[in-house]
Amino acid sequence: MENQGKGFSYTVSKEQLDDYRKWPVERRLKWLYLANKMRKSLPRKTIEIQELFRSGKI
Repeated sequence: MENQGKGFSYTVSKEQLDDYRKWPVERRLKWLYLANKMRKSLPRKTIEIQELFRSGKI
């Protein structure tokens, strides 16, 4: 993903992945549920801007 100047990226270390894998499935699902719930409560304009970043348009 070499699209400099657009979108965003982040790095997750092997240790972070290993720690996440150790979580019980219920905790992982709850984490995902809460993240989705939080995003749905954001203003529409904020979500639109996030989508523009994700698609690499800004």
